[in-house]
Amino acid sequence: MSPPHRSLPLVIAADPDAEDDAPQAQIHRTEFGVDLGTANSVNGLRALWRGLLKSKANAPLAALRPIIVIKENSNGLGMQLRLVAGPLNDAGTAARICAGLSLVQRTCETAIYDGQRLALNEPPAGAKPAPSHRRAVPKRAVAPPPQQQQPVAEDKKPEPTTISSMFRRNSQ
Repeated sequence: MSPPHRSLPLVIAADPDAEDDAPQAQIHRTEFGVDLGTANSVNGLRALWRGLLKSKANAPLAALRPIIVIKENSNGLGMQLRLVAGPLNDAGTAARICAGLSLVQRTCETAIYDGQRLALNEPPAGAKPAPSHRRAVPKRAVAPPPQQQQPVAEDKKPEPTTISSMFRRNSQ
């Protein structure tokens, strides 16, 4: 799985004769890409990418890797999935690719190459869907079933000795 951010650190030492313990500045190089359009689903992005690769006019795209970029809709309502191909070392290269694509009436714009890798293999039809990212609910502890207890012999209380109790004993 590719890392979420595609910047590569460059380490520059201020003084070549400086000690190894001296702090070093890190400069992140930005990678660029070409934004090739949108789709309503990941499968739609796959279809868009495959369709672009079929045309000989889009040959410069064959050397690039597609990623998914999530972007807010222009009207501010909801999100959209964008297909971005790259990585390219500079924005000028991305602009040249877009200029070539615009000659064949293909929309394209330069973009930062930062997103999720687009897997080109669709999962098999009978495959289990990926687990959703829902909040985990702890399982409730299940009480063990009550154990069968031997009936406890109840202590018999001595019955009062009254005339009515004498009759009850005889009638039982």
